[in-house]
Amino acid sequence: MKFSHSTYTLSYDPLDQQIAFEGIFRPASDKEVSEVFNYLVKIHDQVNGSLRLNFRRLRYINAAGVKTLSLFVAYARGRGALKIKLIASNVLAWSERVLPNLCAIWDQVEFVVYDQNFYKSQGIIEDLDFIPLLRNQTRILWPQEKEVLRRHGISKGMRIADICCGCGDVPLLICREFQPGFMIGVDHSEVAVDYARSLQGEFQVRNAEFQRGDATALMLNDDSFDFVLCRLSLQIFSQPEKILQELIRITKPGGRIYTLCEDYDFIVGDPEGDVIRQTYEKAAIYGDQMGMDLRSGKKLFGMLTQARLEDIRTDYIMVDTNNTERSAFDQVIESWRMFSAFTIGNSLGLSLDEQTTLLSGYDTQRRLIHSPYGYTTWGMVACSGQKPVR
Repeated sequence: MKFSHSTYTLSYDPLDQQIAFEGIFRPASDKEVSEVFNYLVKIHDQVNGSLRLNFRRLRYINAAGVKTLSLFVAYARGRGALKIKLIASNVLAWSERVLPNLCAIWDQVEFVVYDQNFYKSQGIIEDLDFIPLLRNQTRILWPQEKEVLRRHGISKGMRIADICCGCGDVPLLICREFQPGFMIGVDHSEVAVDYARSLQGEFQVRNAEFQRGDATALMLNDDSFDFVLCRLSLQIFSQPEKILQELIRITKPGGRIYTLCEDYDFIVGDPEGDVIRQTYEKAAIYGDQMGMDLRSGKKLFGMLTQARLEDIRTDYIMVDTNNTERSAFDQVIESWRMFSAFTIGNSLGLSLDEQTTLLSGYDTQRRLIHSPYGYTTWGMVACSGQKPVR
């Protein structure tokens, strides 16, 4: 059951007993307020237990929209038959300012910020201190990845979206290298988006835009991009398939969805290969405990195939001591060393011995990087698929 207007849509999902609000909820007359109110009442009277009102894709609400919701909550209070759950997103400034006021109307209204604890490692991934690690990784990945992107179909003039874009380095590099018609980067981290916007201004990139967003409920239109990226991000979410659904939704039929994930099973070294293997096995286990799958690269093919994408393409990106500037590679491993042993280690409450063992393992890899006889890798899988035209 759906209520559609030129600027907004309300859709009812009986499976979740949920009404999703999408667009710009700006009723312009008392008649329109009455029509929406009657729609809400009609659904209210058909269900039992609780009713969810989901605002995660609602860009804006005006005073008349708030009045409509207030009238509905007052109606529900008068009936006393249901509990009302309001679901908001902290990427929408208005939602946390406006929606809690509805709880004051009736004590059976619950307000929930869906992405307050979006994923287990959110507090450390979305911190300003994480940006140098992202930038170091891009520095050594881009020389290889730009050629992989070319093979996967990215080209001049496309409308491109980079979801979970981090600090914006890759969207800005894509603008320079491939000259898209339009480029948008979306990330949940406010500090990362601010950083991306500052770089965009400094580099005077005019065909790009950055916005905060929830990757599981993007405020982007259906079927609107030729090429959609999600790099080194599916691996940090416990339900990556929800993000993949959104990537597919915003891609045009015939367009491509490109994913990239690390796989710690592909990290090797020589000499002292056993130390390297044991270090990354421990790091992957600690990642599991933080809700991250750091061995997910090999799983992308199956994930995209199960999503019914077509023309699946895969590539390995293997950074090693032979194809990468060693000093830049060392900076990446040093970033991982500190992040793994201390940022993650402190969050998990690792013992001093456990932290020391991790530090020693990363130091071994750094010695290999600096040795003229040493060899070590950082491996990941790039996998893309085409959205069916039919």
